[in-house]
Amino acid sequence: MLTLSSEEKQFISRLDDLLERVEERYQEAATDFLEPRLQMVAEEYLRSRKIQRYLFCGGYEGAERKRLVLFPEYSEPNCEMAKISLFRFQGKLDFVSVNHRDFLGAVMGLGLRREKFGDLLVRESGFDLFVQQEAAEYLEQQELRVKHVPLKGEEYPLAAFEPPQQNIKEIHIMVASMRLDTVLAHGFQLSRSKAMELIQGGQVKVNHSEVGENDYLCRQGDMISCRGKGRIAIGALSGETRKGNLKLCILKYI
Repeated sequence: MLTLSSEEKQFISRLDDLLERVEERYQEAATDFLEPRLQMVAEEYLRSRKIQRYLFCGGYEGAERKRLVLFPEYSEPNCEMAKISLFRFQGKLDFVSVNHRDFLGAVMGLGLRREKFGDLLVRESGFDLFVQQEAAEYLEQQELRVKHVPLKGEEYPLAAFEPPQQNIKEIHIMVASMRLDTVLAHGFQLSRSKAMELIQGGQVKVNHSEVGENDYLCRQGDMISCRGKGRIAIGALSGETRKGNLKLCILKYI
């Protein structure tokens, strides 16, 4: 069983209201976009109530942020029920250094709340953005600028979408243990003390759940994210040195 925060308990309450609406009106309903942790919370709760009439959709296979769609009995479920639109923003960014955080800040600067849009995927000349259909008209009316460069946004067909290739850097290291503070320090090139400070400050998540213990033991396949610094994944363990240190591959998303 997951230990729920007060915000997650409030989410479960809203989910109950949505379930009741589906049963009363006999039509599908969808949540806002959910981060992976809330998807886990929702799925555990629905399974505890033996509810199977749901699916998660993010606009494309492999999406991180998704909408939860609840549907009544005898309905044929499909991701069109999630009502997701895709916008492609492009501009002349040849001489401007921009990253994911810059684009995200620009979108939120338009007044669009984070839960109203899903994944933001960076491309060479801009980015792709998955949004709730009800927000699509609002986006079309806005002028988006990133570092003073105007970007033009146009709706793009979901069926034609192909995710951009993700850049991953392999970092081969040797560690004395799989402690979170040790792995975090190596993965983001931090001092051990800085890594401990970030963990204790609630800035670090493992597999989308906040972890506040420096001595938390990581495992192969774990995804570690650090607010403001990005994320890494623990790759292959390839043995030990004669002194007992572990040979570890870290995958850094860049």
